[in-house]
Amino acid sequence: MVTADDRSAEGTERSSGRRAEHERPARSTRNRPTDEQLLDAACEVIAEVGADRATMTAIAERGATTRVTLYAHFGSRDDLVARVISRELDTFTSFMFRVYDESEEMPYGARARYSVRCLFDYARNHPAGLRVLMGHREGHGNRRLYAALEPRISARLRKNYAERGTRIAAGADALASLLLGMSLDVAHRALIVDGAGIDAACDLAITATMAVLRDVRPEQLQALDASLGQR
Repeated sequence: MVTADDRSAEGTERSSGRRAEHERPARSTRNRPTDEQLLDAACEVIAEVGADRATMTAIAERGATTRVTLYAHFGSRDDLVARVISRELDTFTSFMFRVYDESEEMPYGARARYSVRCLFDYARNHPAGLRVLMGHREGHGNRRLYAALEPRISARLRKNYAERGTRIAAGADALASLLLGMSLDVAHRALIVDGAGIDAACDLAITATMAVLRDVRPEQLQALDASLGQR
């Protein structure tokens, strides 16, 4: 038999349970971070400390998530780093390809200035991404950047020399590597080594680029082609 006292106790327990449930902290309804948000967090950490020193703990803290979530999304630390580098490489090279396309009808010198200026505009607006691509060790530029961009620059150089009556083969590849390397090295020093101003670094890179294009003679490039043909 259920007595009045039992009913009273049951009512008190239900009331206490409702109070406890009401007083329990609400579970967070914040959306879980997306892959892109996690890659952004990883990019920031890698840009600051370098790929070798970026830990899953630091990336998880930056992304307001857990290491378990990072491993679930990306498999391993190395896979996550590789994803970040590939994403930044695709973003940067796609940007530069658009720049090359936009400047195709410009005069030769203006085209070179525009390309260098846009590279430094990208560095100004996406410093973390470019830091990731260039790395933190002086003199260790990422060759994937060169492999992606050099062919387009070489093709433009060959076309320019052909319009002036000179056929250049592998010499254009060497010149493209030199021109690209100068801009990337100056950007590397501005973003990572010295922390110099991007505007000043851009002016230096443009001046150096124009000096090389002005002073390198077609005969020098043809001599390089000839020496390679003798091997």
